[in-house]
Formats: sequence, structure tokens, C-alpha cells
Amino acid sequence: MRKIEITILKLAEQNMKLLKYSSYILNSFALTVLILWLLKLKVDYFGDIELEALVVILSGSVVSLNQINRKLLEKIDYSPADALAFGYVNNFLLPAITQLKENGEVKPILFIYKPEKISELIPSNIDIIKAELRNKSYSLGEINLAPKSARSRDVLTIQKNPDKQVYFDFPNTLLSLLNYIDYKIESKENNSNKSEKEELGKKLISEFYKRVNDLAEEKRINNNLKYCDSKMKLF
Repeated sequence: MRKIEITILKLAEQNMKLLKYSSYILNSFALTVLILWLLKLKVDYFGDIELEALVVILSGSVVSLNQINRKLLEKIDYSPADALAFGYVNNFLLPAITQLKENGEVKPILFIYKPEKISELIPSNIDIIKAELRNKSYSLGEINLAPKSARSRDVLTIQKNPDKQVYFDFPNTLLSLLNYIDYKIESKENNSNKSEKEELGKKLISEFYKRVNDLAEEKRINNNLKYCDSKMKLF
């Protein structure tokens, strides 16, 4: 049953505009039929169909359609990560990869840090990760990229030896989700607790990276991206 619900929601998400106008039409038609039934008016257009039966059928259809709309709205409301992923790909990843290729690199590789918790992206924690990399004999540097279609930005470089270099980014745009998580959990009647915040944080992280991956495939830069966690296995 759950699989059927997920499938229906996916189809609805892919056809949002059609769903929207179908909902308007069905609700208007159902309201018209209800008024006719309440006024006990006979309409030849419906033939032998009883208005009472039609009201029941339309009511069920309207309820089902409205439930789908509600679930989609809940999903949209619950996924600010989608908007962050869109901005991250279009305003940073795509321009950066494009610029690196224009600079003559055939297949530049940019690693994206994938935290288990959003708090891992706090500057002090990033400094610790960088220090640990240096202690493992990695050489860290920065290059400035000035893409034509985006603002100039420094990109971290990591080298193990002169022949092996990768680019690296900590997606600190995810830090903006911390206020959202606090607001979302603390607005509940039973108030907040740490486990709920962590659970929501993990869900949003998952949604962010899934959307980043989907967008990267659309932009044909997915082969230039890799992900790593705190173990930092780069080479």
C-alpha cells in the first residue's frame, strides 16, 4: 500500500500543473452538482445518473485529489533542501566545473563533503578536518575561480603528490538549515528534543544530496563530482 502511495505521489509531482487544473475543474464540477442536488433540480445532461450517486462519487474523488495535493504541499514545505541544492549546483558547481574545463583540465574532479550532521560544517569543525588532512601529509591550497556566469570564489585544492590533485568543497550552504530545523521542531506542541532535530537534519541532508546528484546528471557534470565523509578517502 505504501509503494502505491509513493508511486501516485511521484506521478503527481511530475504533473503538478495538470493536477492543479484538474483539481480546480473537479472541485467546481462537484460544487455545481451538489447545488443541483440540494435544489432537487433535474438535469437532462446527466441522463439516467442519479444526482445523489454522482455527488457521492465526486465527493470521494475530490477528497482523494485534495489529499494528494496536501501531501505534495507537505513535501514541498518539508524540503528547503531542494532550493539549496538548486542554488548550489547552478551558482557554484556548474560554473566551477565549466571554468576548470575551460582552463584546460580534461576531467577535473571536485569532491563534496557529505556530513552526517549539519554541525560538521561549522567553521571550527572544518578547520579540524583540514588540520587532520595536513597531518596525513596532504598539501592544501586554494585557487580563485572567476566563472563568467557566477561570482568569483576560492576553491580548496588537496594534493597527495604533485601528480594527484583534487578540488574540494564544504557545502556550508547547509548551515542555513539549522534555523529552519529549530523553528520546525520548536513550533510543535510537544516542543523540541535533540533526537527530533537530528532526525530532521539527516533527512534534509539526504534530500539535499539526492537533489544535487539529480541536477548534476541533468547538467552533465556528475562524472566530475565525488562525495566523501569524515573518513576523507580522496585517493
